[in-house]
Amino acid sequence: MKLFPVLFGLLVFSAILPSLALEITTLTCNGAVNPLGMDEAPAFSWILSADERGAAQTAYQLQIATSLALLQRDEADLYDSDKKLTSQSIAIKPENFTVTSRVRYFWRIRVWDQRDEVSAWSEPAWFEMGLLNDSDWRAHWISAPVLFDWQAIDGRRKKIPKDAPPELPEPAPLLRKEFTLTKKISSARARICGLGYHELYLNGHKVGDHLLDPAFTRYDKRALYVTHDITSFLQQGENAVGVMLGNGWYNMTSRDVWGFDHASWRAQPTVICQIEINFADGTEEFIISDKSWRCAPGPIVFNSIRQGEWYDARLERVGWDLPRYDDAAWHAVREVRGPEGRLCAQDMPPVKIHSSFAPRNIERIAQGHFLIDFGQNMAGFVELTASGAAGQEITMIYAEKVRDGRVDQSNIDGLVASAPFQTDKYILKGEGVERWRPRFTYHGFQYVEIQGYPGELRPENLTAFAISTAFAQHGDFSCSNELINQIQHNARWSYRNNFVGYPTDCPQREKNGWTGDAQLAAEAGLFNFASHAAYKKWIRDIADEQRLSGEVAAIIPTAGWGYYWGNGPAWDSAFILIPYYLYLYTGDLSVIAAHYEQMKRYVDFLGEKSDGGIVSWGLGDWCHEKTDTPAAITSTGYYYVDAALLSSFAQLLGRADDAERYAALASDIRAAFMGKYVDLEKGAVGNNSQTALSCALYQGFLQAGDAEKIAKNLLNAIRMNGDKLDFGILGAKYALNALSQAGYADVAYQLINHREYPGWGHWISRGATTLWEDWQGASSLNHIMFGDVSAWFFKNIAGIQPDPTRPGFKHFYLRPFFPDDMQWAAAQIESPYGPLRSEWRRSADGVQLVLHVPVNCQATLELAGRRHKDVRLDGPDGIDFQGDQDGKLVYRLSSGSYRLHVRD
Repeated sequence: MKLFPVLFGLLVFSAILPSLALEITTLTCNGAVNPLGMDEAPAFSWILSADERGAAQTAYQLQIATSLALLQRDEADLYDSDKKLTSQSIAIKPENFTVTSRVRYFWRIRVWDQRDEVSAWSEPAWFEMGLLNDSDWRAHWISAPVLFDWQAIDGRRKKIPKDAPPELPEPAPLLRKEFTLTKKISSARARICGLGYHELYLNGHKVGDHLLDPAFTRYDKRALYVTHDITSFLQQGENAVGVMLGNGWYNMTSRDVWGFDHASWRAQPTVICQIEINFADGTEEFIISDKSWRCAPGPIVFNSIRQGEWYDARLERVGWDLPRYDDAAWHAVREVRGPEGRLCAQDMPPVKIHSSFAPRNIERIAQGHFLIDFGQNMAGFVELTASGAAGQEITMIYAEKVRDGRVDQSNIDGLVASAPFQTDKYILKGEGVERWRPRFTYHGFQYVEIQGYPGELRPENLTAFAISTAFAQHGDFSCSNELINQIQHNARWSYRNNFVGYPTDCPQREKNGWTGDAQLAAEAGLFNFASHAAYKKWIRDIADEQRLSGEVAAIIPTAGWGYYWGNGPAWDSAFILIPYYLYLYTGDLSVIAAHYEQMKRYVDFLGEKSDGGIVSWGLGDWCHEKTDTPAAITSTGYYYVDAALLSSFAQLLGRADDAERYAALASDIRAAFMGKYVDLEKGAVGNNSQTALSCALYQGFLQAGDAEKIAKNLLNAIRMNGDKLDFGILGAKYALNALSQAGYADVAYQLINHREYPGWGHWISRGATTLWEDWQGASSLNHIMFGDVSAWFFKNIAGIQPDPTRPGFKHFYLRPFFPDDMQWAAAQIESPYGPLRSEWRRSADGVQLVLHVPVNCQATLELAGRRHKDVRLDGPDGIDFQGDQDGKLVYRLSSGSYRLHVRD
């Protein structure tokens, strides 16, 4: 009892102090939580949290075991790093650790902090390998017979749908097999690649919520398989597996200018499927695709990724994916060669539904004829419900615009020769309420025109679903200016709409993976979404398409179109810039390391095409407003950046000779550019367009003193244009960033923050809910190539800027800009080390800042035009004033949360 007051006092004291130990909150392997079916070596990362400032990791211990029970008994039978003295907590690759196909591994971490205090062990995590060797595949590629008589299915002759294409392809095939399992099931996996697209069914249930699986690749180089945990779908006793196949890009039936309809890989839809069942007694069984499977044509009588999908519900085969279904009249499948490409795991998020919309407005045109506005331009499709007579045909035509009370596809249908375009059809079976949505297509649309609908169309009869690659939201930006918020909204929507398995230009007219659009939007994507894994996949696609000469195609994947077509370095440099952005924003060097030799090949190719360091070939500042900038200026700018980045990559990879070689090349390119295009006395660049001037600034051609002259000339060019922008997609990235870097963020903001023509706000004044292809609005209304404006919000208004010398936000800069008409702004991103936050709000006498630096990180805060005596901190811990440098107050922040008051 005498000790009670002392103990009580200690408890109270400890309760009011922050926890000093680091807490491990999130474990990832290869960027994913508990990944299933990997086929690359594991790299481990973890996120830490702490209540105190200055918390940092100084060491870690990683353990890997074959079972959870072993880890829990402190028996790491496969790997134990012991205590490793390092602050590294991302992309840890254990030495001398090898993996085996189909094995699940369990791992955990503990860390030591700056006081050498050890944390508790993390909760265990796991990763499971897929098939690492070709010999692991026991299954065979199978396909339907060469021809189905689709007009005489089940003995019932059906009328060919109206407006059928002249060469109507075969219907989407259904493939099935029944099997019996006699033992208690412990676990089961299905590994499947169905091309072009597939849906997998087991015992009457669709497996997973993926759409348009697998992602598009160059199939004669690489095809992706998907792994599903199907333990809960199987049962002891009778089972049935079914696969529905769609054409996708593998069997492109639509004629277009890019030639996908005669791609070298084109063939009838095919599938390889391997089901692996582990039983409780330790034995296993494989169910594989082979000649024992049966097939028949299904109710999808037509499907094309660009044209649409037609579904005849009268042709449904009820119970086809259940045991004991009578498939005696079905056909035997063919075992086929399959695509030439290597089977690889789909190690990126799948495509999924991310949003749904009810109609905003329904306008009746005539009996059964309606125009629907969903209020948001999106990539996706419509699900409908209807009741009517068997054979009633409902047609849905998708578009971004309306004219004279009808949908208008004139801005998006010009490059696909086959008709109809973006059109779905559903034929009722006449059995009560019917619900349907397409499986193997998607559209870019805000409006849908419906013809042939039986009865009165009500809002509850239609739902629009928006789809994209299912990467998690990674960042968020908002502010008190609603125009800026709407631009941010539009940029995020255009980004998602243009990432359905791979980055595209638009989700309607082309659905092509234009490299220029992708590289221009990559930073915006990495600020807003966890898109790194999807980019890694697409960079592999570029590598698969590169020719031995070093050439890179304008669209990726391609059927052969777009090599040295006119695209130029502003497009092709996606092969170098996006891996750099992945390194900058995530700290992941693996993409650079994997493709370094091919990047060299591309830069050397540019060297062969250059004339004394000048590259004149390229599309240039595409979709410029008025002034056309010579393509040689922008192309040479990217040639210079590519060479400089390649030199830095070589340094990171320990290739000293290459580093020196490409640094010298970059210096030569710079000298050629400066000699040909830059007049330092006049502060002039080329034709003095906004794009030319900002290109010289943004791409790093100029020394500090010289840059000021060019920046002043850029300001003058903007003023001479009525304080309006005059650039295209390249200048849109250059100008905003160059102005901010030169200290003129207010001018960049002015170019964005208005509703007059031309500009992002002008689109919004015309009703835009996405970004458009051109300033006039004459073409696609759902493009991402002007989307870097979203990254500008994060980097400048919120001030969050990564540090190339310590990537992945290990160290970063906070350089917030406070526009006069803005009362507050807030941004948060999920860095590889944890949440990072920058918020500010105006007060009566200044600005309040709320900042958060993740554990294991540091930040440098820079405040322009302020005095240190006017900055009030919420405590000295964790903040180190570095002094007044070039008119900016500089503070070094360790990890933790901070509140500052900056007086005017």
